[in-house]
Amino acid sequence: MNFLVLNVRPYSFEADDGRQITGASVTYVDLEAGAVGAPSTDGELGLAPLTISAPERVVRDFDTVPGLYQLHFTHRRGKGGKPQLALGGATMVRSVNLHDL
Repeated sequence: MNFLVLNVRPYSFEADDGRQITGASVTYVDLEAGAVGAPSTDGELGLAPLTISAPERVVRDFDTVPGLYQLHFTHRRGKGGKPQLALGGATMVRSVNLHDL
């Protein structure tokens, strides 16, 4: 499935315990979420952007942003053993020029 990636923002900061935290926030739109035409929430219109954190190594998967990408999701064990969605990588499908819309 293809997703429109709107923004990739790397981050690096020191946590309260002194650990260095690095990664990136990836903001994307699921283009198929609105394909049915039904809003996901009463009264909601359009496509709501989603943001997921990704490891620093995933940043290099994004050649051009905005762009259409296949996002490779994985899951990991979260708090209390609950599965938590994670972004493991991305493959570019094609660049997108929003100024042409």
